[in-house]
Amino acid sequence: MTHPIRRRGPYRFAAMAVRCTWCKAPVGELCRNQRGTVARRAYVHDDRITDWDRVMSTRCPERICQAAVGHLCTITPDIHQARVLAAPAPTTTTP
Repeated sequence: MTHPIRRRGPYRFAAMAVRCTWCKAPVGELCRNQRGTVARRAYVHDDRITDWDRVMSTRCPERICQAAVGHLCTITPDIHQARVLAAPAPTTTTP
């Protein structure tokens, strides 16, 4: 017997669909303090928001998804890993 895929509701912050590069909070969880013991309730880290903007500026390369720039991936409540990898890498140099 097959069951329909349960879709999660929207995240409190859209940026929660990607992993935080600063505090390492996983997808779907709020950012935490440096020790990872207390969840932030009012915001997510700026690095996570920047990463989210970078990923959303790329079209999803998954053949079954093809979500346009600025639109969420389909079929999954999270962003496809292929889209995260296809996004332009952040630059570390300053002009």
